[in-house]
Amino acid sequence: MRWQTKAKIMKLCAQMPGGGALYRYIQKTFGRLRANPMARLPAQAKMVKWLLESGRDIVGKRFFEVGTGHVPIAPIGFFLCGAGSVITVDLHRRIEWGLTIESLNWIASNRNEVAGIYQDIVDAALFNERHALLSCHKNNPSEFFKEARIEYLAPMDAANTRLPAKSVDFHFSLTTLEHIPQAIIKDIFLEAKRILKPKGLAVHFIDLSDHFQHQDKSITSINFLRYSEKEWEKIAGNEFAYCNRLRASDYLALFKEAGFDICRHEVQEDEDVRVSIRDGFMVDERFQDYSVDDLCTTGLRVALKKNGKPTGI
Repeated sequence: MRWQTKAKIMKLCAQMPGGGALYRYIQKTFGRLRANPMARLPAQAKMVKWLLESGRDIVGKRFFEVGTGHVPIAPIGFFLCGAGSVITVDLHRRIEWGLTIESLNWIASNRNEVAGIYQDIVDAALFNERHALLSCHKNNPSEFFKEARIEYLAPMDAANTRLPAKSVDFHFSLTTLEHIPQAIIKDIFLEAKRILKPKGLAVHFIDLSDHFQHQDKSITSINFLRYSEKEWEKIAGNEFAYCNRLRASDYLALFKEAGFDICRHEVQEDEDVRVSIRDGFMVDERFQDYSVDDLCTTGLRVALKKNGKPTGI
């Protein structure tokens, strides 16, 4: 599907009463909304590896996820790895229980493939115990969540959790922050600093690419940087299509402003974008002062710790 067509469908659904249900139907019928745990479990396993390499133990710890999405794969993954509890929150109640059941059944039926993701980072006996519990409740996600101590809260504002201070060990998200306005992201991280324990860690994986390019390969992964704010608002200024278009340098500065030190980060660069820029691809004036490296960066993974300095709130 051409990206312009998808953008029009998203905008129309956002404007219609009951458009959310219609858009989910379209996604499941024609799009990429499927029960596909392997699309997210490897990234969640990477987070586990980062936490272990930072000297943190995850067994029995409390996790907080920003942005559950349609299927809570990352919380399920952290349960399999030994988490004590996981709170997963979303501003909109978008969880798809049918797809969650399908995902639990897939994980239950493909134990060896899932175990392979966690090889050398999760104790085998612990994984087998957790996997057996999941398998017992694979057709009843509510009961599984209860047994696994996964708490789904939506609608909930991650910038105002009402959780006790210093009550969370790890704060994380997977491809969520790019869908949140910059000012709200800062508020979310001010709240993260409040609820994280002194030795807690925030780990966030962010997709900086134009999400329309995921399906329409005729455009570059930074095609959306061609447009002014006004133009992009007309195209994608709705709850289904919104992306903030922030670059990696913006996020790193924002995290520091919120009171975090960056203890690890990785970027993924798109060399095709570098070629496109060299061949004359032009970005909007908002992005013309960014370095070519920053423009070419389409993925950011970051681990943050509280810096102990006052945040002014």
